[in-house]
Amino acid sequence: MAHAIPQYIVDMMADRVWRMEHYIWHEVRNLWLFFDQPTRDALARMGWEPPRPARQPGANGPVAIIDNDSGEDFLYMHHEMIKMVNARLNNDPTYPSVQAWSRLPSPGDTDYPVPPVWDTGNADLNEYLNEVKSDNALATRFRPWEAQFGDSRYLKTVTLGELGARIEFSIHNQMHMRWCANPTPGIRPDADDTNLEGIDRKWDSPAYDWLGDTYSSHVNSVFWNLHGWVDARIVDWAQAHDLQEPIRWRGTWIGKMPGHSMPRRMETIAIAADRRSADYLEELTRAVVLIAKQGHSCHFYDNVEFPTATR
Repeated sequence: MAHAIPQYIVDMMADRVWRMEHYIWHEVRNLWLFFDQPTRDALARMGWEPPRPARQPGANGPVAIIDNDSGEDFLYMHHEMIKMVNARLNNDPTYPSVQAWSRLPSPGDTDYPVPPVWDTGNADLNEYLNEVKSDNALATRFRPWEAQFGDSRYLKTVTLGELGARIEFSIHNQMHMRWCANPTPGIRPDADDTNLEGIDRKWDSPAYDWLGDTYSSHVNSVFWNLHGWVDARIVDWAQAHDLQEPIRWRGTWIGKMPGHSMPRRMETIAIAADRRSADYLEELTRAVVLIAKQGHSCHFYDNVEFPTATR
């Protein structure tokens, strides 16, 4: 029987500061090249300029950027989140460390069943969920990706940055949606620039842990299972490249998580008083409102294309 991540980790991740930082990190990486220059300048002054944007506009929608090491940022940031949570767990006898999936759960798995589809009120999202939660999607999409991203022959052909980008915008995003369930109290609407708080505080309840939303996904216990699986692909890549020493990361941007003017390595940090300060929370709120004013949002269910292969 699968064990859920302890409640004290859930409560820590549900903190409004953690939610906003995780949300902003994903938003600015994915939408930076969609923002106007004044918005970029304002976010940069707050320390939220991503050195490597993850997506760019394309003729049919967003296109993943696979050659600028933004994929390393994706892998590194979540790698650091796992280390931080493991440090906080400190070998808790009930849940010693993040429990990664060694293999994606099969249909009918009693520990990690695929939650049923529900009427989200959005016909396009309903259609997407029906497809991504199907047994056919597992057989024809998830299993081939799972095999490819663990195959040393493939891993030898890609940089860590390209691997991270391809994982993020394929199997990772769709795993979030495959295992998401009908959330309480519903799906959070995109941030509203007319709301001075940016995001209503009712979405800060630990009960709101929807895997389909960057404001809440990390509160869900399954987030850590699937990101543990993603993290193991870093090891596979290093082994495929016969690395005998620690990876020399080229993408290590974690934004201001887990708080400004604090050590940058997450695993050394608990939620501290300055992260709860009114000034810092107000700054995060301004960042959320700035993003909302641009009229763009990123979602795990966005249709993100990959550039045409050049090799």
